Order: sequence, then structure tokens, then C-alpha cells
Amino acid sequence: MRRKTSMTSGDRSNAAYLKFTSAMILFGFGIIATLLFTQGVQEDSVRLIIRWTAKISGILFLAAFSASSIHYFTKSRISKSLVASRPKLGLAFAVSHTFHLAFLILLQQQIHPVFTLADKTSLTGGFIAYLFLYAMAITTFPSFKAKLSSKNWRGLHLVGSYWIWFIFFNSYFNSAMNRERYYLLFALFVAGFLLRKLQYIHQKWIGSSTK
Repeated sequence: MRRKTSMTSGDRSNAAYLKFTSAMILFGFGIIATLLFTQGVQEDSVRLIIRWTAKISGILFLAAFSASSIHYFTKSRISKSLVASRPKLGLAFAVSHTFHLAFLILLQQQIHPVFTLADKTSLTGGFIAYLFLYAMAITTFPSFKAKLSSKNWRGLHLVGSYWIWFIFFNSYFNSAMNRERYYLLFALFVAGFLLRKLQYIHQKWIGSSTK
């Protein structure tokens, strides 16, 4: 008889995250396929997908980025649930932003040379952001996380999250200068950053006052 092997908590988390990521990919494919089927593969539909995947990605990222700070100040059930959901929010962000990149590439190759016209600084910043994005997504899985020390893992996710935040912030700042519909997203990214800084200052103040 074969001996049954019990799954560790890390194995269960790996399996759960893989199922969740697969479900997000299938869900994304379904939504995009429906849109392209109804509107056709044309510039308007491709640009619509690019805009909405950028917005969805931004909201998912900001939720993960701000979760711990929101919980620090509110201590509510919702914020506690948000903190617990950060790994899945990060994976959903990675899936959404991969769709975003895929349709940018489609736009570049078939419709409009978006990358060719972009300045090198923006392209380099975006490229580094995607490197951080995939490194952070992969190390969400315990089997890969275990290959890094706690210090290196925290460093990767700290630096990566701030780099990605800056790319979003810069993008929405430039968009908000010309289009009012981006005011809210820009304000949310500023608020998310300020909330984290307030948490840091408050924790330092409490630490110094107890010495």
C-alpha cells in the first residue's frame, strides 16, 4: 500500500494560491474574450482593455499597499480581512497587470507604436516595475519564499512596492494634469503613501516615548 503523505501548511498555501491565480487568469480571459467578441479586435476595444486593466491593477495594488496601515489605524474586521487578503490581492494584481502588458504589446505591434514613442526613462521604469511585480508574485508562494531570508524577502517586497507605487503615482500625476477623471485615482495613491508614512511616524513616536 502507498503511504499517504500529509500536506504541510506551506503546501496547502502553494496549492491555494495556484488555484486562485489560475481562477483569476480564467476570469480575466473570459471578460476580455467577451469584450473582444462583442466589439471586435480594434483600436478602441484594445485601448479600453488597457485602460481598465490599468485601473483595476492600480486599485488591487493600492489595497495591498495600504492594507496594514489601514488596519493599524482602524483595527476593524474589514481591515483585518484586508491584511489577510494581501497575498491574493498581490496575485490578482500580477494577473491584471500581465493582461495590461499583453494588450500594450498588441497595440504596439498591430495598431500604434506606443513603446516606440515612449521615452526611455518611462520604459526603463516600467520594465523594472514588472521585474519587481513578478519577483514579488513568485515569492508570495511559500515554496519560493522559503528560498529567501526573512530580511531579503521583506526588502524585496518593501522596495518593490514603493517602486511600483511611484510608477503608478507618476502615471496618474501626468494623467490628472490633463484629465479630471484621474483626480480620484491620483488622490488615492497620495493618500495611500501618506497613510504609510503616518504609520511609520506614529510607530517611531510610540517607540521613542516608551524608552
